[in-house]
Amino acid sequence: MKIAVLVAGVRFDSQRRIINGILEDAIQDGTDVYIFTCDAWTYSTSYYNKGETEIFRLPNFKDYDGIILHGDTICDKEVIAQIVEDIHESGVPCVSLNIRYDGMLYAGMENENGITEIVNHLIRDHHAERINFISGPIGNVDATGRLNAFRRTMEDNGLQVREDSIFYGDYHPESGKNAVECFYEQDTEFPDAIIAANDEMALGAFYELQDKGYRVPEDVMLTGYDNTFVGRNHYPKLTSVKRPETQIGRRAYGMLKDYIAGKEVKEEELICHPVFTESCGCKDKIAEDVIDIRKRYVKEKLDITTYSEIIKSSSADLTGAVTFEQILEKVRKYAEMMEVKEFYLCMCVIEEAFRGEVLQKINTEMDMPDLTTYAPEICIPIVYKDGKFSQHGRFPVTELLPQEYIGKAEGNFYTVIPVHYQERCYGYCVLGNSRLMFDSELFHMFIMNIDNALENLRKQNMLNAMVERLNRMWVYDTLTGVFNRAGFFRFAPKIIDEACKKKEDLFVLFLDLDGLKSINDKYGHDEGDAFIKAMANVLSQVHQHGQLLMRYGGDEFVVLSQGFSRKMADDYVAQIEAGIESYNAKSNHPYKLDASMGYSIMKPEENMDLEALIETADQEMYKAKKEKKSQKQMETDIHKK
Repeated sequence: MKIAVLVAGVRFDSQRRIINGILEDAIQDGTDVYIFTCDAWTYSTSYYNKGETEIFRLPNFKDYDGIILHGDTICDKEVIAQIVEDIHESGVPCVSLNIRYDGMLYAGMENENGITEIVNHLIRDHHAERINFISGPIGNVDATGRLNAFRRTMEDNGLQVREDSIFYGDYHPESGKNAVECFYEQDTEFPDAIIAANDEMALGAFYELQDKGYRVPEDVMLTGYDNTFVGRNHYPKLTSVKRPETQIGRRAYGMLKDYIAGKEVKEEELICHPVFTESCGCKDKIAEDVIDIRKRYVKEKLDITTYSEIIKSSSADLTGAVTFEQILEKVRKYAEMMEVKEFYLCMCVIEEAFRGEVLQKINTEMDMPDLTTYAPEICIPIVYKDGKFSQHGRFPVTELLPQEYIGKAEGNFYTVIPVHYQERCYGYCVLGNSRLMFDSELFHMFIMNIDNALENLRKQNMLNAMVERLNRMWVYDTLTGVFNRAGFFRFAPKIIDEACKKKEDLFVLFLDLDGLKSINDKYGHDEGDAFIKAMANVLSQVHQHGQLLMRYGGDEFVVLSQGFSRKMADDYVAQIEAGIESYNAKSNHPYKLDASMGYSIMKPEENMDLEALIETADQEMYKAKKEKKSQKQMETDIHKK
């Protein structure tokens, strides 16, 4: 069996425990699990969230036997609505966690019992009279359920809930800090108890209370929600609500498995229970294993130290990378240092995979019209599997990973993470059979270092391209693509200096188109421009390395070179004439391409007057043009006779 799990914010203990519950039974059953996750949240910019949540558009749900959706962790309503629509269209069975959707199975954890019992406990056992509440985000189902339970229970106890006693946070510690600051600045009496909708906000509030001179629980009682490891081992221990998250993960997987097997499935909502301890003034009734705590603390400290050094070093290294190959080299280095089992850096491409500066072919405005979604084809410039690095070329994005990289044994799990900068989509990363994304939030920072390095390189490449374009606009004629006067006068001195050193003669050819005015008058200036471009193409075909070709004026061209004899000059003119004849033979135009040419050969001198040099050849051209007119007039007179 193969299932997809859609969940955001896996760095939170709550989400980790749910995923662990799913994986416990799924791996044992031999089910392959694909976890699509991101770190988008309400505090992020809309552009960043767009790039993060695009990961949920990546899976082709029809390729899976079942889906588990933890929609309450996905903050963008439009994104979750699209996910639900896509799941419905796929027809694949789905278990939704904590939110009821039509056509989906439901497995939930209620949000009322724990808050209700905490409010009653604070009022009845600790005689709290002024209780403030730090809520989660507006619109979040869990947050709404906890806030509603708080309001109702306060009213049941005859206590009024003022709107300024509620602060809306985002589940992060900073929200708890900001909430205390907000309550502190109010004119009303400071609360004697604060209930937070999760432990992280409660801990943020604790340290802000401490900074302002309040003691917990002596001056202010404080409670949280989720009963996290940090909250349980904080001093004072945090009164909180224990949720059956591991059980709900196992239950969701079991429901999905039974439904696919055709068995009857019973939906249920698990009850959450409060844990009363030190932060509300109760005695600690649950003895933690001190030895295990010490071991876990030391291990986490060592892991954080190790990974922090890796992240800092990778940030510096990746920032300094100036080519795509250098980025790949650094990513390989640090992926190996983090001891990942399987690592796939999957990049959006539209050209053949990675030779030279492949980033120029990845998601640029010129190459990729839609930068905010995944390309139809993907390549994998970094494959790390079985302790070896390799690469893989193009394959359809619908495959997610080529079949050869999917474990042959059953019971694998893959974590799929977006690679992007703001809304610009670069691809995705896949971790195989590794809990690194769940166990260390620093891994996501490593991915962000990759994101920033790719964006820096893209911008640098674009800047270089613009500089090159500006340079070309300055020295090249925009109509014909040959040098303009600025380009000629910039590079001509180099040819003259070289001729002086080698003591070789200079060759200057002046060419003037014949009949351009009549073409403009009769057929229009667009046709006249095509006439000029045709002449430039003829000259470019004859042009050789070391020669300088310039459009001197509207219908005038100049060629400068060195080391020409008279015979070589005559041969050069003959080649141009042959090119003109060849063009006319193939052209369907009602007019003929024609030009008058003259050249001069002279000894080079330092600091030569370039205008005088060109003028000499121009005089020779004028003689040729005058002779050509005389010849045509003579032919006309003979014809009349």
